[in-house]
Order: sequence, then structure tokens, then C-alpha cells
Amino acid sequence: MARTVNLDAMIPRADFCESDDNAAQSEKIQSMGLSQLDQGSFLIPSLRKPDFQRETNQWTPEQVVIFLSSFLDNELIPSVILWKSPGKIFVIDGAHRLSVLIAWIRDDYGDGPLSTSFYGGQIQKEQKTTADYLRKRISKEIGSFTRMKNAMLDITSVESDLVLSRRASNATTRTLSLQWVEGDAEKAESSFFKINKQGTPLDKVEERLLINRRRPIAIGARSIVRAGSGHKYWSQFDADKQGTIENLARHLHEIMFSPEIEFPVRTLNLPHGGRASPIAAYDILMDIFGYVVEGSNKITDNSDLYIDDDTGEKTIQALRKVDRVMSRITGNEISSLGLHPAVYFYSSTGRHWDTLFVAMVKVIAKAVRNNDDGFFKKFTKNRSTLEKLFLENKALIGQANIAIRSQNRVEKWAKLIEDTARGNLFNDGITADGILRALDLEGKVVASEIKEVGTNFSSTTKSAVFLRKSVETAPKCPICNGLILTEKSVSFDHVQPKKSGGRGDINNAQITHPYCNSLKDN
Repeated sequence: MARTVNLDAMIPRADFCESDDNAAQSEKIQSMGLSQLDQGSFLIPSLRKPDFQRETNQWTPEQVVIFLSSFLDNELIPSVILWKSPGKIFVIDGAHRLSVLIAWIRDDYGDGPLSTSFYGGQIQKEQKTTADYLRKRISKEIGSFTRMKNAMLDITSVESDLVLSRRASNATTRTLSLQWVEGDAEKAESSFFKINKQGTPLDKVEERLLINRRRPIAIGARSIVRAGSGHKYWSQFDADKQGTIENLARHLHEIMFSPEIEFPVRTLNLPHGGRASPIAAYDILMDIFGYVVEGSNKITDNSDLYIDDDTGEKTIQALRKVDRVMSRITGNEISSLGLHPAVYFYSSTGRHWDTLFVAMVKVIAKAVRNNDDGFFKKFTKNRSTLEKLFLENKALIGQANIAIRSQNRVEKWAKLIEDTARGNLFNDGITADGILRALDLEGKVVASEIKEVGTNFSSTTKSAVFLRKSVETAPKCPICNGLILTEKSVSFDHVQPKKSGGRGDINNAQITHPYCNSLKDN
């Protein structure tokens, strides 16, 4: 299992606050044992992570088990580095190590009471599955903390279990070595970045989040990924604005990342934005904020997206703009195109195409920003061509996406989508050469499906056959001939309009996209 364990709830986050002379000069402990991390310890309520620290979800179950084994077997473990402010103790380095021990003590690997409270009761299924898997491994290979604690209290009771008795003996005296950063908050922040760049390096997405951590682009993205739960990066705003941010975030999370995708795929009700796993989702969302608000994902100095938000108003404005665009893409509002995710945003095997999703948002956002209702009418008129392009050329699209340089992908796909929607492409029919020519890839790509080998059906094969067969039988809108995702976006239309005497019985009813229905009424 390659998925990582979410331990973000074990140590709360807080802003660095200035240290005083007494805090800087006071004598500090040099080691930390299990008793100081157990419930009821005076130390635990003071522990904090810096608010800009990456989420504590980088370790796999394997790494967690190896660390616990190393701790209990008295193997060498690097020091934890701390910094003391007047009322808090900040973890500069070692948040994963401490979080694993706290999780073991609390029996909370992302699904227990601490995590449930932290995420407002909204824990993703994948997070629960990973937690359950890890708990079973720990039970088998190490044992629960309760069992270890009982053995520590009465070592004679487990003498027949040599491994447990040895580990219990070690655990009674085992500690983590502590080092302390001396100086003010600026020194502590500088130390954090220097130390963390030497370990697991920050990737570009994490660095982007940290740089913009007090700005709407990062606050908004973080609010959506966890549906307004988890650490509240907007907690400095007044209560009304916090509530508005959380309501918008929950709605956007629902229409972009719900339901959670499972493999093999057994439903066409796929999340438009793919998985809500933090790094991928943050990357998508920050790009989306850029395209929706500014028309670009490049940093603009005079944009409210990149100015510290002291009141929450800029974040709310940005969220509302994203909500307006996403409500055009899916949902039951009268303006919704009801785009089917399996058509536009997924490969034939159920892999989410992040780039195409962002490209579509860019196209729709441009039309919304320009109040270009003519575009949406043309989109509806040419929708069957666009959907045929995506449905019948998934292998080619996948290969082309790889061939386009990463910095140009969104722009290339957005241009192809917009030109096709406006009726400027493929008037003489869709061909592979025509698609590649539109992407400036003519002669550079040969489409081919990856063939599975073996006697059993893989998860990929099962997903592919389900998607192919289900799309063939999916309902279509009689107005635009595009596929309808009835679970998320559907309108009930009178075949014979009411104004012409049409009745409200079943024989005069049809399902359409909401926007298509509005066009017919007009």
C-alpha cells in the first residue's frame, strides 16, 4: 500500500509568536519519553507546528511501522528540534516522529477521536482505509500502545514473549533527544526553512503554499481541499467571514471532489476534480484560482490573490468567483452545462486528467469573466463534436498530453476546447491528424492503448471495460446530444412547452442539461 498516513491532527498548528527573554533563557529538557507524550502530560497541550508547516501526511504505513520498531528497539533516531515561545513549544523538525508516537498512544492513525474532531467528522474513505490497514499492521508487528503500556507496568507478565518483554523494557527508558533553537520568532522561522530543506525537500506545490500562506490563493485552496475542516488557516478572520469561507469551501469540495473515486471504477459519478489528496488538489486549485480571478496562473503583483488578506474579504471574493465558474461546469443551477467528468476529465482507464480539468475551467472562466453568453450558446451547439473528440480519442489525448511541454499544456488544451466549442475546428470531421495539428504535435505522436497481460483482469482493465460500456448506455441530452450525469446535473423539461399547452405527465417529460433547458425556454 503506497498511500500515506494522515497524522495532521496529532499536533495542532499555530502562528509563531515572539519569545520573551525568560523563555529564551529558561532551562529546557533535553529528552522526551513516552510518558511526556501520553494523555495527561503537561507537555502535550503546549506542542505546536508552525502554521506554514507542510501537512503531516508524508509517511507511508511502512515508514510508520519502521519508525516505531526503531524506537522500541533502541536504534538511532535523529534529534527533534524545538523552539519555545512564551506559551507554546514549536516543532521545528521532527513533527512526523512525534506525531507517530502520539498516534500510537492515542490509537489514532487518521481516523480516531483527534482526527475526527480536527476534520469536523468529515474523514475521507481513503484516509480511513489507510488508517485501518496501518492499525492492523501495528497490531501484528508491534502491538498496541495499551498492550505495551501494560507490559511496561508488569514486565513479568510478558516474559514468555521475548520480543514484547524486550521492547517494553526499552520503552520504559527510551527517549527522543531534543535540541532547541535559541532566538526570536524570525530566527525560529529561518531555522525551520533551513532544516527542512535539508531533509525531504519541499516540492514546488508546497513551496507555493508556504510563500502564499496568508494570501487568498493559498487560504482558499486549503479551505476547499478539506471542505472547511482541519486546521483553519482563516481563523484570524471574524466569525461571520470564517463561516462564509467554510460554507463556500464545503460546496466547492462537494461539486469538485465528491464522491471519492475508488478503483476499479464502478460508477460514472466521478469527481470532476479527481482525488482530494492534498498535493495534487492544491496544485489544481491554485491554478484554478489564478485562471478564474486573473485569467492566468502566473503571479500578478497587483492581484488580490497575492496580497495578504487581513480581513478574509479577498478570500471570500475569490471563492465566490470560483464557485460561480464551477457552478457553470456542474450542478443543477439553470446556467450549468452539466459537463460529464467521464467524457472530459478521465482517461479510458479512469485516470484523472488534471490538465484537461484546469483547461476547461480556464475556458469557462474566461467566458464568465467576459459575460460572454454567446460562447455558452455556441458550446451547446457544438457540444456533440467536442464530446465525440474526447470520447473517441482518449488514447491519443493521453499520449498528446505527455508530449506537450508541461508549462504549455493548459494553454494548448484550452485553445483546442474553446476553438472546437466555437465551431472553429473539425467542421469536416474529427481526425487524429486534425487533433495533433491543433495541438502543434502533428507527426510527433502515435496513439496506442497499453495492453494488459496475464490471465486475471487487473483493476485498470476492469475500470476500462466498465467506463466503456457505461458511457455507451449513459443518457444523452435530446437538445445538445451530450452525455448527462444524472447524479449531479439534470433538468426536467417539457417536450411540448407549457406555454404551448404541454402537460406535466410522464409522456411529455425528458431530462436535459440545465443550461440546454434554459435555452429551449428562451
